Amino acid sequence: MIFRFRHTALLLVLLLTFSGCASRTGEVHAPGKTYSAFRSIYGNCNATGIRAKASLYYTAQGNGHRTTMTLWGEYASPLRLDVRAGIGAYIAHIHEDESGLTAFYPDQKTAYTHSSPVRAVQILGLPFPFSLKDLAGLISGCYPNLIPESYDTAVPENGNLRFTFDKGPVSAITLTGQGLPVEISGRGEIPWRMEMSSYEKDISSGKPLPDKIAVYTEQGDKALLRIKSRTFTAKPWQAEALELKLPEGSEEIRLDRNGYVKID
Repeated sequence: MIFRFRHTALLLVLLLTFSGCASRTGEVHAPGKTYSAFRSIYGNCNATGIRAKASLYYTAQGNGHRTTMTLWGEYASPLRLDVRAGIGAYIAHIHEDESGLTAFYPDQKTAYTHSSPVRAVQILGLPFPFSLKDLAGLISGCYPNLIPESYDTAVPENGNLRFTFDKGPVSAITLTGQGLPVEISGRGEIPWRMEMSSYEKDISSGKPLPDKIAVYTEQGDKALLRIKSRTFTAKPWQAEALELKLPEGSEEIRLDRNGYVKID
């Protein structure tokens, strides 16, 4: 009789234990709740523009480059990006708006343009495989259009949740239980994977923002971005502050599907 009581009590304890674990696990890995938390935080912007400075180390075809960059402008466009060789000379001046992307290389005195910003960065081999608009959103924690409003599948992964998408440039995003994005994967001509880490609460935006963004491509290239500063703007930037004026005598080349076309 005592044995039966102890046996029954043991089964009851085990049942309650596993039941409690399942409940806690369900709370941590509730896909709908987690994805909604992510969308509510990063699916909207608390400002209209940004100015950010960062260090950028990238490797391409086995060669490493240490640079600094400044990104500024409007989320809706236009946006500007300047890249320098550390504290040395400028490597590139980039401008993006509704008409596309222009990248000017001072050492070549040549500007390359394309109507598709994403296609342009692929052709030019820029360190990030997405537009300046998406880069600005990732730095400032607001990218409503980069990640779909709904997901197709969700599976646990190392204590987080990995959401996948059947269509679009982004193939998957991994979120913590609190909805913080820690990894994003993209499809396309050159598939890529991005890791976001070193989150800190930003007082001005009220959001946890990553201070470190690393991008890896299937070709073996890598870009490591460390955010040094970021400020947000509510008033429109003055038009002249976002212009990219080419020096006299610069060559302009349009990057078309059929090759390079010199602009007279």
